[in-house]
Amino acid sequence: MVFSKIKSASFNNGNNSSFASHRCEYLLCLALDVGEGILKNGGEISRVEDTVSRICRAYGAIHVEVFAIPSVIIASIRMEDGEYSSQTRRVYGSENNLSKIEAYSDISYNVCKKCPPLEELDEMIRNQKRKKTLPFAIVFLGYMLASGSFAVFFGGSLRDGIVGALIGAVFALLECTSLGRINQLARTALESFVGGMMAHLSVLAGLGQNVDFIMIGTVMLLIPGVAFGTSLRDLLYGDFLAGSIKMVQVVLIALMIAFGYLLSSFVMGGVV
Repeated sequence: MVFSKIKSASFNNGNNSSFASHRCEYLLCLALDVGEGILKNGGEISRVEDTVSRICRAYGAIHVEVFAIPSVIIASIRMEDGEYSSQTRRVYGSENNLSKIEAYSDISYNVCKKCPPLEELDEMIRNQKRKKTLPFAIVFLGYMLASGSFAVFFGGSLRDGIVGALIGAVFALLECTSLGRINQLARTALESFVGGMMAHLSVLAGLGQNVDFIMIGTVMLLIPGVAFGTSLRDLLYGDFLAGSIKMVQVVLIALMIAFGYLLSSFVMGGVV
């Protein structure tokens, strides 16, 4: 463990103040790890700031300042002995993973309740980072079930539902390729275009019956509903900057969805 090496080196040199300083930095680094985990998986800004603040105060910080937006977390703490640390954590991209948010929230709750050694907190965070997400087979079936079910739910036929499920499967495959790592707006536009083209081609081939219901079913996989709700919650909590940034992102994604489906309709001979 990095902290153990720092601790050993500090005591060997007889420098207890250096050890305390490193401990302050180590504490803030771990608190930011938990906050980053929540933010990267779609958590609200208020939850991120509150989590970082609570963890630091649980270990003796008398003053904590935390500022977060969807792409960065800035925090500083001052301990009772006067030691001070300030760190910035850049967050590249995010997704919606409620199970991960719950896991990191549980870590925060247990830490604030029991105050285990920092090394133990470090190991808890490492274990959580090492945990794999859902198997691809489950994700694949989830995409198919959601897309096909929505197509039927909104008025499509069983054949429309089957085509919607097939398009959902294609979306799942696209997410697992290198396409899933490109710019989110470009990826959304491309997926929408592919979904729209497949919907039109399936009807022309006689597999589907209603282009509009198939499109409605598949578009539900792309709509950033959770992100929209999170942005509204941030705004209601008074985090106007973070909420506004998230809202702009949601609007841009919605525009890319519309652009992709309209482009496919234009290519196929007109808006249906």
